[in-house]
Amino acid sequence: MLKSLAFVMLLTVAACAAPQPALAGERAADGGYEVELIGEHGQSLRTFDFRGRTWVMGREGERYRIRVTNHSSRRIEAVISVDGRDAIDGKPGRADKPGYLVQPWGSVTIEGFRVSMQDVATFRFASVPDSYAAQMGSARDVGVVGVAVFQERYVPPQPAEYRHREQSEERGAPRDEAKKSAPSTSAGAGAPAAAPRGEAAGDRRAADRPGLGTQFGERRNAPAVQVQFERARPNRPDSILALRYNDRQGLVSMGIQVDPPRPQHPWHDEQYRRETARPFVDQPRTFAQPPSNWDDCQPCDE
Repeated sequence: MLKSLAFVMLLTVAACAAPQPALAGERAADGGYEVELIGEHGQSLRTFDFRGRTWVMGREGERYRIRVTNHSSRRIEAVISVDGRDAIDGKPGRADKPGYLVQPWGSVTIEGFRVSMQDVATFRFASVPDSYAAQMGSARDVGVVGVAVFQERYVPPQPAEYRHREQSEERGAPRDEAKKSAPSTSAGAGAPAAAPRGEAAGDRRAADRPGLGTQFGERRNAPAVQVQFERARPNRPDSILALRYNDRQGLVSMGIQVDPPRPQHPWHDEQYRRETARPFVDQPRTFAQPPSNWDDCQPCDE
């Protein structure tokens, strides 16, 4: 069975939130796993369900983080992509790449694109031309955050005799395999590398695209370590989660009701006006109005 390297954040946030119902089609939660975008002060950014997808409203320059929550009793590996770029090595996202380890009933928060085992480049909303994907020449997939979830393979406990034999074999095995599988994260990496030839030429329209992308932001400390993780199904994720995002104007142009409708007084409603329309307007009284106890038959007593 294929083993991969998973990244473990040293600061993992525990979570016990109740599972959310699954959305039709593309999902941000499926009952067992959940992805959300977190703002500068730890709040979940506003989301809108629209045509079977979950949309997040962001603002240019705003910092965000990606939080993946595991509502199951098994460890999972979460492979993260932002605008079609892998969150660890910055290259085009693929599900077979290393991801982040999430403990059972826990969550992990990804701060940015990883530039070393100690630091990341902050996720920040930016214009499409200023996005990391556009700078790397592949802005086609700007506006989506994806998570490929892999469950850990369950290995039944082995008798002590076999366990001792396995440990002896591992001590004699070469240790270069882990180094070959690990992504290149030089300590001096602080800015996007130059885009490969052909990539930038294939997407020159990024400068004309409105809306938001994700910027390769400032360096931020976010230590991580690598551990071995054996996937139950190496080539097929157990779940794929996705969030799409844009700015306010972009969401409104799609027809998403960003603001709640204003409450209207009944007489401002067209249907009410038509139902209460009067054929004649009441005329003002031109004579004196008698008091309530006035008897108009008093002169008739004589």
